Amino acid sequence: MKKRPVSPFSLAFLDIMFCGFGAVVLLVVILNGEVIKKREGKFEDLRGVLNRATISEQLASEQLVETREELKTAQIEVRRLKSLINQRIKERNKADSARQISLSKLAKVNRDQSRLEREQAALRASTKLLKSKRPKNSKLGTRKLAFSGDGQRQYLTGLKLGGKRTLILVDSSASMLDETIVNIVRRKLMKPDQRRRAPKWQRTLSSVQWLLANLKPGTQFQIYSFSTRAKPIIGGSEGRWLSSDSRTDLQNTLNGIRAITPEGGTSLHRAFRVPKSFKPIPDSIILITDGLPTQDFMAKGMGQVSSDERVELFQSAVKSLPAMIPVNTLLFPIEGDPIAAVSFWELAIKTKGSFITPARDWP
Repeated sequence: MKKRPVSPFSLAFLDIMFCGFGAVVLLVVILNGEVIKKREGKFEDLRGVLNRATISEQLASEQLVETREELKTAQIEVRRLKSLINQRIKERNKADSARQISLSKLAKVNRDQSRLEREQAALRASTKLLKSKRPKNSKLGTRKLAFSGDGQRQYLTGLKLGGKRTLILVDSSASMLDETIVNIVRRKLMKPDQRRRAPKWQRTLSSVQWLLANLKPGTQFQIYSFSTRAKPIIGGSEGRWLSSDSRTDLQNTLNGIRAITPEGGTSLHRAFRVPKSFKPIPDSIILITDGLPTQDFMAKGMGQVSSDERVELFQSAVKSLPAMIPVNTLLFPIEGDPIAAVSFWELAIKTKGSFITPARDWP
């Protein structure tokens, strides 16, 4: 077989074609690399933007959380301020109301003061008029015994001095020396004249003088002192009535009680049996004491007496009293005897009498 002849034109054309194809491929490869680089650069830019956007989103989220917390705090503060404002408003309203009440009370006080001043002026005028009309020789009136208290304390509201026959029972036990146990023990060791000058006993003597000075004219009276036993102030007058119209009886009674020295225990049994020794019996009893009894009728030393035992002694002594006689008690309290006031108050209610604890500066 005959070989085909080689044509130079044909070989050159193919070379040209392949070279052109290679150039195109090379150009594509070069261009594609540039495109890829640009694309990667753009991707990097987009990634950076995305990262920045993510970071911004995180910051925004954190700021949102902080804002919400601040909002909650602000809302709590607003509620607290509203509550505080409401409280202040209520307090102001309350203060305004109290101020109105105070102004009203002040106005009432001013009115009362004006009324009292008018009444006082009228009383002064009446007193002046009465003094101008009083006879010069009527210095003591119908009283046989004068009494002058400190200031204006010459009264005792609630004490009943009525009755035709008044028996006054005066506690002269050692406890009448003072109001405290320590001072009582201390004063018991003093001399008799010093004991008689004890402030509490002097108040007792002043009370007796006041009672005698305020007895109604025509009243029969008698005074007994009692401690471990009971005896009349004037010796030899047992069971006999004295007269408030007799200046001698009044003065002898005062002199007699001033000579008594407080000592010994307290036996109400002895005191409450005295009314039955009178004929006729008293229709009014005035008891001056400072507490519940410490001894029974036998008046024997019982050692230390408890509060319950003193109440039992008191209740037992009350049974000795005649019925239907009012008992009016003047109590000068002593420490450590809180039941005394209640007991004597119940006695006053039971006998339709009275119970009074006088002020320290009375009479």
